[in-house]
Amino acid sequence: MNRLLRVGLLLVIVGLAALAGWQILGIMRSDAALDRGDPAAALRWRPDNAEVLMRVANQRLAANDLAGAETLALRLLATSPADGRGYRILAQTADARGDRERAATLYAITVRRAPRDAQARAWLAQQALAAGDYKGALDHVDRVLRMSPGSGSRLFPVLTQLAADPAFADALAEVLGTHPPWRDGILTALHSVDKKNGPRAADQVLVALQRRKDLDARSTEAWIEALIGQGRWGEAFARWAGPRIEAGRALPLLFNGDFGSPPTGGGFDWRLPPVAGVLTSLEPLDRAGMLRVQFLGRRVSGGSVASHALILAPGVYRLEWRERMDGLRGVEGIAWRVTCAEQPNALAVAQAGTGSRPWRSQSLDFTVPSSKCGGQWLHLASVGSLDAGQVISGDLWFAGMKVIPAAAR
Repeated sequence: MNRLLRVGLLLVIVGLAALAGWQILGIMRSDAALDRGDPAAALRWRPDNAEVLMRVANQRLAANDLAGAETLALRLLATSPADGRGYRILAQTADARGDRERAATLYAITVRRAPRDAQARAWLAQQALAAGDYKGALDHVDRVLRMSPGSGSRLFPVLTQLAADPAFADALAEVLGTHPPWRDGILTALHSVDKKNGPRAADQVLVALQRRKDLDARSTEAWIEALIGQGRWGEAFARWAGPRIEAGRALPLLFNGDFGSPPTGGGFDWRLPPVAGVLTSLEPLDRAGMLRVQFLGRRVSGGSVASHALILAPGVYRLEWRERMDGLRGVEGIAWRVTCAEQPNALAVAQAGTGSRPWRSQSLDFTVPSSKCGGQWLHLASVGSLDAGQVISGDLWFAGMKVIPAAAR
């Protein structure tokens, strides 16, 4: 009896192994058939497998075999009734036949049973857009972007174009007010679109967020930087100056020229970018502060050590400041220069000095032209070729910087 049991158990094990081997062989043969474009063979090996049925159904759709795709979708639903993708295939066939009402019903079933089906959500979003239901369209877009963050590279350009419509921009701002994970991505896309179509879309979305009091300081700063980058200096200054005026801060032509507050690094305040071989810091001086620039005896190149955006009307001006030097060494030195944002040539360059000097007053006269100079830059930069650079060592201090119109003098 024990021998018969052992023989029977062995036969069962052998049978199960053979069945498993046959299933593995079926999977391999089915996949190979699909890879060589033979869906009929794939179905013979795995006639009731949901993945094979979907792949073959999609192939039938691509070949415009609507009846074949529909048959396979029904087989899929018979095999896996809860698989929403079968309803999507049926929706696609209905749409291809021009039956939009049936397609809409089937797509709605699809997203209920397969919430991650991006194709179904894309179709429903498109229909909602066509009907002017921006909130409904953005609900589907939100779901897709949450499930597939990589789809932002395809969807963000579309959203920025649609945001040229004030109603869509307002609906988009409402969704962004929920702080979805893709919020920063679309705001970046809005800032970086081209000048022809982008500014209006970006402005409308950002104004809508601002109206909802849902635009944080970082987003506001990015908006201002984008406006400056687009050459829209007046708008940038208005956005930057508004909160400061409301707070009762004075806005001289050169803001924070006394270095009395830490620079924000953007807008119309000081920018102190990291530069190899240079250390910049603010130190107290009297009742305000001063800018200290330390050169470490290395080659300094690649642009400004310090800079400041200005917005000056056409006319004659004087830049005034106090400076001190301690052991400053360099072939050509370092000096302040004023340039128009639209032109590379400097309006004026201060005289560069070297050596050690106590505090002294300095000035630089310049004229802002009436054309192609909507905004200006004040740079502290190496004199001579900015690309080649020069080795500089020693310390510089600056204080009491201001821009004065000729009329005021």
